[in-house]
Amino acid sequence: MQISGSYSNYLTITNLLAPLGVQASSDLVMQVFASAIENLQDKIDGQIFTEESQVALNQLYSDVSNLAAKAKKLTLDDYNSVFNDRTASSSDVNVLTATAMDAFSASSGATEATYNISVTQLAQAQENTGLELDKLASSVVDIGTNTFNVNINGQDHELSVTIEEGDTNEETLQKIAQSINEANIGINAEVTDGSEEGIRKLTMTSNDTGAENSFTISDISGNTITATGANSVSNAAQDAEYSVDGIGSTSNSNTIYLEEGLVTVNLKGTGESTLKISPDEDNVKNAITDLVSELNSFIDHLGENSDYIKDEVLSSVNSFIKDNKTGLASIGITQDENGRLEIDDEQLSAAVSQNMDNIKDAFSDFDGLAVQTNNYASRVSTDSPLNYAKESENISMEFTDYIYTSSTSMLQQVLTGSLLNTFI
Repeated sequence: MQISGSYSNYLTITNLLAPLGVQASSDLVMQVFASAIENLQDKIDGQIFTEESQVALNQLYSDVSNLAAKAKKLTLDDYNSVFNDRTASSSDVNVLTATAMDAFSASSGATEATYNISVTQLAQAQENTGLELDKLASSVVDIGTNTFNVNINGQDHELSVTIEEGDTNEETLQKIAQSINEANIGINAEVTDGSEEGIRKLTMTSNDTGAENSFTISDISGNTITATGANSVSNAAQDAEYSVDGIGSTSNSNTIYLEEGLVTVNLKGTGESTLKISPDEDNVKNAITDLVSELNSFIDHLGENSDYIKDEVLSSVNSFIKDNKTGLASIGITQDENGRLEIDDEQLSAAVSQNMDNIKDAFSDFDGLAVQTNNYASRVSTDSPLNYAKESENISMEFTDYIYTSSTSMLQQVLTGSLLNTFI
């Protein structure tokens, strides 16, 4: 166990000698004390913590690391705080579902809010359904090259299809569908079954919903469109119509955005729904359960290692709990006679669901349980084991006795030598 350096302020040479006015390393007194420490180091090199104490200390540092991680999730200023997680719940998922963007701080992410949304019309894509044709009969479209025009989003697209002698209706419809799809103009065409066996028809659907994505199709030369009935609209394109808190709006999509895109709403059907944006209640409850479980394990381990870990560690933990006893009790968390925490699951669930402010006060206030636990655990994790091991009390006493006993003797010898030198 190395004692040189700074395990704690009172163990540094500089701090020990400061009351004597010794500061520079070149000072004679400083040199004497440094020499004394080297001798002490040689003396106690083999005097490390016992195996049992070392196991207890390892457990302590592992526990405080886990405690800090669990506690941070219930603070307000940590990046991974569960209070930054957002959930969006709909009172009627047949009308809408939604997602909300998680926050990264108290001032970012989706705002906790409630929206009353009414949907009167869903957006839909235009669909054209052609005539039902006998798939094996000769083509109803003229032999040769036929051209036709498709207008979508205000743009004309001239397409063509070549029908050869002997082509069937099935082959003709497949050629038309291929011509439209290869043009990649925002319309999907396919040949589908008719109402009876052996019957085929051409179906065309715009890729996107909304009135702006409606299309028209007409012959330029030949009879491709009129012969197949491809210009027959079976479902007209339309925009979604809805209102949020009484303010009406339209959208060419059934996906709409609130709060500048932080909340995404998917319209599913007509009707009314209440949308609530709030912290993720399941995540909050799980984080509380995890911290309580970790605290209980910590308390258990401290009890098991009471012969090796200083009592002040357990006292500190109990102090955090005592400071928040009333707040914890209000959300269903109490301490039993052994010091362990107990959770009333029903009461905690109700508190998380109905009064998140109480949850934040109990854990995330400046002196809340999570904040105090995190601060203490973080401090312990960076401290020397000398501050927490009961064995270090003996080492510290030996250090003090040895330094002042040996250094006094050495200093007398040095000063005597120095005085003699002045007379030689």
